[in-house]
Amino acid sequence: MGELVFCCPHCLHIASTGIVTDVATMMRSQHRPIFVMCWVCRTLSCILVEDALITTSLDASGNFIPFERLHASDLAMAADASC
Repeated sequence: MGELVFCCPHCLHIASTGIVTDVATMMRSQHRPIFVMCWVCRTLSCILVEDALITTSLDASGNFIPFERLHASDLAMAADASC
């Protein structure tokens, strides 16, 4: 489980949504819109879940881990949920 983060379309900073989720849940709801507040520029934006990222997909240096290298158990659950 990790927190959902997004790139603010207004100020282009990575901002936290305050939503904790896992890969399987994210895959099931990827086309749903959510309204999120950027805590940097204080702007409310509507984004799709598929445009957000999970903090567990970050490595120690802050770079994003490719989807293929994420936890195998999360990916297996996501594949089962999409069928």
